[in-house]
Amino acid sequence: MVRLLKILLASFLILYVLPLVAVYVLQRNFLYLPRGDYIPPEAFNMPQVEELALTMEDGGDLTAWWLAPSSENAPIIMFFHGNGSSVFSNHDIYADLNGAGYGVLGVAYPGYPGSSGKPTQAGLVGASQTQYDWLISQGIAPERIVFYGTSLGSGVAAQLSLSRRPAFLIMEAPFTSGIDMGRETMPIFPVKYLMKDTYRSDLALEQLDVPLLWLHGTRDEVIRFSMGRELYEAYDGPKDDLVVEGGMHTNLWGLGGREKILDTLSRL
Repeated sequence: MVRLLKILLASFLILYVLPLVAVYVLQRNFLYLPRGDYIPPEAFNMPQVEELALTMEDGGDLTAWWLAPSSENAPIIMFFHGNGSSVFSNHDIYADLNGAGYGVLGVAYPGYPGSSGKPTQAGLVGASQTQYDWLISQGIAPERIVFYGTSLGSGVAAQLSLSRRPAFLIMEAPFTSGIDMGRETMPIFPVKYLMKDTYRSDLALEQLDVPLLWLHGTRDEVIRFSMGRELYEAYDGPKDDLVVEGGMHTNLWGLGGREKILDTLSRL
């Protein structure tokens, strides 16, 4: 009996406790996926992009892409990319928005190609605050600033909204919280007590009343459509949505997202 108990205990340690410890220690390696080297705007034939070198309060260096608007009163879109993307990944969206006359400011998250540091929730939100404050320093009024977050970027945008109020919030393929995402991917672990970067978009939206646009594909293979729907339906502020039938996680812009967003921005 004693030998059996020892075997069971050893099995528990090997099969559960050790993986649990590994997940806790390495969790940010699973959440943040910076890939490859930095690619400059000229590689995409985008002479309209000005590369900015911004400095965070903690001294971290950020690379940002700035596309100036065509008029003084045009909205400015602060763009927040996903966990597996980079500041340059959504250059086609930048070009479309700028081509319609809007200003665009995207930043490379800490630890991602073009920026120093390591990615954490505090670091990403701090970088977004630096991004916002740069716009204000250029004389851009807060009522002209739009937040547009995709995937993980929607969580960054939601957290930023608590300290820097946007005129309009666009959330593409968002999640309710990092905790809920963790529960789905690792249901055997007590994620609620382990997660360092929780990105509680659900709680952030409870404190907001700004206009919201939600976009989600019904075949999203990364973040459940029903999770995005839950976040949207719980929001009490003015809101609109675009449900993309058959849309997946990263193709919504070309499946009606472009037209919906541009039409919405034209009426701000």
